[in-house]
Amino acid sequence: MKEKLSPFQASILVYLIQSGVTLFTLPRLVAEAFGTNGWIGLILISLIVNINLVLIWLVYKVSKGKSFFEIISIFPKWITFPVNLFIAVVWMLLGVFVMVKFSMILKILFYNNVSLFYFFSMGYILSYMLLKRDLYQIAKSTVVLFYFTVWTVFLLAFHLPEFSFNRLTPFIFKGDTDMVKGGLSIFTALLGYELSILFIHMIERKQLKSLIAGNTITSMIYLGVTFVSFGFFSFEQLLREWYPVVTLLGYISFPVLERVESFTFSVFGLKVLLTTVMYLWGTKELLQYQFKRVKSNFLLIGILIISFFVSFIPKVIKDVEQWLNYITYAATAIAFLLPILLLLIVVITKKMNRKSANE
Repeated sequence: MKEKLSPFQASILVYLIQSGVTLFTLPRLVAEAFGTNGWIGLILISLIVNINLVLIWLVYKVSKGKSFFEIISIFPKWITFPVNLFIAVVWMLLGVFVMVKFSMILKILFYNNVSLFYFFSMGYILSYMLLKRDLYQIAKSTVVLFYFTVWTVFLLAFHLPEFSFNRLTPFIFKGDTDMVKGGLSIFTALLGYELSILFIHMIERKQLKSLIAGNTITSMIYLGVTFVSFGFFSFEQLLREWYPVVTLLGYISFPVLERVESFTFSVFGLKVLLTTVMYLWGTKELLQYQFKRVKSNFLLIGILIISFFVSFIPKVIKDVEQWLNYITYAATAIAFLLPILLLLIVVITKKMNRKSANE
């Protein structure tokens, strides 16, 4: 019997999957989308994510603890193949381009002379080392990563002396806003929770609370970073800063550490690694279901090789962001439509079974 995840492990897993490279541009995105005091809009986005998590939990509850693969097993493989393949490709590309974007930003800002080849190679080697283990072992690693990276949140305290409530302004959601498209872009910053549809049955208890707790941790950190940014920069400055969080970190100095932003950004790479690992894990699980005769390790190596070569397709960061826009829209559609579809399948299957029993 496989070991199950504790609620704490599940919460930390969700948090680390969600914590992506978008954090470094998030305050600007929020300002562009919602205008003045746009940080309030993050609360609304977080609530929408919680609603989606309730849908995922309902699938688990109504199906009486069945896994994703047990639910779709009523269909022949030729029906599930195109759907699973589409989701697998979207998740693989999302995981890959999150790593690519982080690597490119790291190179541009701090390591101009280092080839992207080395960043990608190191990322995929570390990914392989995690992915060859089962989810329980990966979750145990995430707890270690959580304690190793969570201290970076407290760096926000260094900006409090320069924080001014006057910069927040008394106006809410004023300015040249784009709430629909901008709000969708911000929503994608919280993506990653949808992978829980594959492992919610592996959580030993308090499944819904665990998932919502994970999203709450991410949302609170995003809210804190964005709130401080709105009080540290003027609204016009925030719109001009491409990576406002990196600029924030640049104002911090320690006697023993000259470039705090460089060190912190590099540490953040561990979170990005976990996001990539879990999306590739989801890809592997979907493809393993379709190709049961292929050994898990061969399948994993195949996914990593394809991912490695895909990483070199975009040449500049603008291309990466374009790719990510389309991929995250597809991932958002999957996040909402998949649990609804599964819920319908479970309800219809139950009705058919009840009807057969009565006959």
